[in-house]
Amino acid sequence: MFVYRITNKEHFALDGMGGLYGPGRWHEKGNLVIYTSEHASLAAWEKIVHVASFENLPDNLLLVKIEIPDRIEIQIVPQKVLVKGWNSFPFTNETVNYGTSFLRKKEHLALKIPSVIIPDEYNIILNPLQTDIQFCKIISTTRFIFDLRVLKDPSS
Repeated sequence: MFVYRITNKEHFALDGMGGLYGPGRWHEKGNLVIYTSEHASLAAWEKIVHVASFENLPDNLLLVKIEIPDRIEIQIVPQKVLVKGWNSFPFTNETVNYGTSFLRKKEHLALKIPSVIIPDEYNIILNPLQTDIQFCKIISTTRFIFDLRVLKDPSS
């Protein structure tokens, strides 16, 4: 399986360091985690919604294509975790606690979670502390520039 992420050039490694500096819907701050998407387009949308303004998008972004070996079982988040409001902000305790527990147990490499942005698509969380991370390969890193039409302010 191939997954994608858009990240700064300095942070393309599969080390999960970004999770140390801030919390997410599926992890507490201080946990190594790698958020990826099943599609490059979803990775782009995920990047856009996580910046305060388009001016904050760095000009050193990479689209990283990662191969997860087919033999690795991808866990699916249980429906019971997706309580009413799971997709709201601030993040619910259910998603944060479940994802953090997933990471700390280190039993599985990958967790499939629904996208809030496009509900019929999925993101895949990778646990860089799980031993199978060594079998994941970065297939390519390509400079990524958002098309300015996407970033255009409709009022201007």
